[in-house]
Amino acid sequence: ASNTKIVVTFALNEAGTAYCRTTRTDSGETAGAISINQIISAQWSAAYSSTEQTIEIDKLENVAPPMMVTPIFEDSQYDVYCWASDDAVDSFGRERPNYMSHSYATADVTSPTAPSGGRTGAVWVSDATPPAMYLVRA
Repeated sequence: ASNTKIVVTFALNEAGTAYCRTTRTDSGETAGAISINQIISAQWSAAYSSTEQTIEIDKLENVAPPMMVTPIFEDSQYDVYCWASDDAVDSFGRERPNYMSHSYATADVTSPTAPSGGRTGAVWVSDATPPAMYLVRA
């Protein structure tokens, strides 16, 4: 994360779609209070087929009109919740729902290489812009 965005890089074990939502760590929202519908309705998603994908989040929700949505602020801390469903079909070609449970989506990612959850807590959005000094008087 840097300046005004959080970048989520992910891979799934099969074709599917990942959805993510951010909340400020100091917002009072807890993992138990975040629902899968809230994660999906934030409208940050990317489809996965075989290579790593990224989701670049620059505001809390990716909805229109954009001026009604709170941007990601630098020097702030966020919790990121991600949930995924796969593109499974049955033998007749009809969709077969197969997705992460709520408890998995709100459990902490303990290892980036072998995650056991969908929540990454306390992500700092750093301020990478160096300060500028202006001479006012000499």
